[in-house]
Parts: sequence; structure tokens; C-alpha cells
Amino acid sequence: MKIILTLIISIFVLNVTYAETNKLIHIIRFSDYETGSEEDWLLGKGFKFEQDARNRKKIDFEVSANGLLIEAKRQAFGILPNETVNLAEFSAIEIDWGINKFPRGASYEQKIRNEALLIMIFMGDERLPSGSIFIPDSPYFIGLFLCHNDDKIKHPYVGAYFKKNGRYVCLDKPETGKLVTTRFNLLESYRSYFDKEGDDDPAISGLALALDTKKANDKGKSSAFIKEIRFYK
Repeated sequence: MKIILTLIISIFVLNVTYAETNKLIHIIRFSDYETGSEEDWLLGKGFKFEQDARNRKKIDFEVSANGLLIEAKRQAFGILPNETVNLAEFSAIEIDWGINKFPRGASYEQKIRNEALLIMIFMGDERLPSGSIFIPDSPYFIGLFLCHNDDKIKHPYVGAYFKKNGRYVCLDKPETGKLVTTRFNLLESYRSYFDKEGDDDPAISGLALALDTKKANDKGKSSAFIKEIRFYK
């Protein structure tokens, strides 16, 4: 009887969801579009359009059953920063998203650092040099993406810039077109990457949606979708 009871308790514990064990503190939904332009809808959520995200001939935005669809029609780099997301306390992030088309040839392992969609989480207010006079300084950040090919899952890649304060992490290798939910411990990773002494308590000071297909083949075409972002503490 004890063995059966222990087994039942173990099964129950393993099936407890992340939301049941952590406090949900902030949600960004991309499934609540009603009317009007997609641009106005995103602006209403606090997002801004920078670089090629301003050019619909390069990057297009639509609403689908899986939320916001972001498509690179050619080689492009675009970013949608959102400085309205400010969280004094946090532990983890959970994202519902997927990829319809990966940038062909993209591989962090091969230094072709391209993504169909990158979620950048900025932490703290201290701005560190990018490593280029042409690129603005930035707070510490972790960029999260979905990958394929030979990229490693949960490995903190270092980019061409922001070597001291930026890391890029693939969270999963989903099937094309599949909506997946990925979870990532932001605070634990911040400590591991940037604060090994554990004496810094940064706040989330913003986030951004980004894509980069500048070095990809097939004219840089890609397609990704995102349904929801949730923060926990």
C-alpha cells in the first residue's frame, strides 16, 4: 500500500504545472486583436518599430490563430522594443510560440546568428558598451529563441556584440508550424551568466521582439508566431 501511495504522490507532483508552483505577475497577450491595424494594436501594447520593422516590404505582421505572425520577406533586421514592461521581482518566463519557417542556414554554432524570432529580456538599468560605436549601449539582456540544425538547447551563446552583457539561448527545437510552450528561469540564468556572486537583484527594465535574417540563405525569408508571454516570481 505504501508503494502505491508513494507512486500516486510522485505522479501528482510531476504533473503540477509551472503556474501552480509560481506566482504569475505579468502577461503579454498576442491573441486579443479585434479591429484596426496590427501596428496600432502593437503600439497600444507599448511596442515600437525600429530598423526594418518599419518596412512592410521587409518585415510583415499579421494576426493568426496562433497569435502574432512575424514574417521576414527578405534579408532583414528588425526590433520591437517595449520599455513599459518593468518588473521589480521575477524568477521565470514562459512563452507560447513557434516557427513556420526557420532562416535557412541559421546556426549559432557556425556563427550565423540569425533567428526567425528573438525575445530579448533586459535586466537592470546599467548600460554597458556594445563593442561598436555604431550600436547603442545596452543593459544586461538574455535573448531567447527557437532553433534547429546543430544549435545547442539551453546553451548561452555569445554574440558578435554585447559580449559582456548579452547571451542568446535556444529554448527548444520544435517541429515546423507547431505551437510550443517553453519555460526559462531568468533570474537563475542571470546569476549564472552575469552575477556569479549573487549579490545583484536586477529588475526587468524592458523587453523586445526581434528578428535577424541578414546572413540567411533563401533571400532571408522566415516566419514565426507568438501567442503569449508570461512572467513569474
